[in-house]
Amino acid sequence: MLDILQLRIHLDDFDQLRRCQIAPPGDCHAAFTVKGKGTVWPVASWGETAAVQKINVRGWFPLLDQMADEFLIWRPQGGCFFVDRDKATYRVAENDPRSVLFLQLELNRLKVVPPQPAEPQLVSSAR
Repeated sequence: MLDILQLRIHLDDFDQLRRCQIAPPGDCHAAFTVKGKGTVWPVASWGETAAVQKINVRGWFPLLDQMADEFLIWRPQGGCFFVDRDKATYRVAENDPRSVLFLQLELNRLKVVPPQPAEPQLVSSAR
């Protein structure tokens, strides 16, 4: 049994995944097709992929490369994976409604620290 990797990500890095999509999916944040160690396409493609969609985005974003590498550990033959706000999943077959979780995501949010009251300064009186 493989352990599920938990990955803390920044919102800007996460949004890059959506921006590189050929056609952003409506049911998830981003979807990709992994065709082996060196190729990641910015679209979920189960069958024959149009030439215009065969853009290799491997190496564009470190977060995407890390996700693709983790996906290949779970599914060495490659395939499609789907990214949501809190997870990345894959399906064994296109029409299989079940998803397999292979990566948990946590957005790294900056904490807002309320301002601290200034300490009163001592005033010395010189007489």
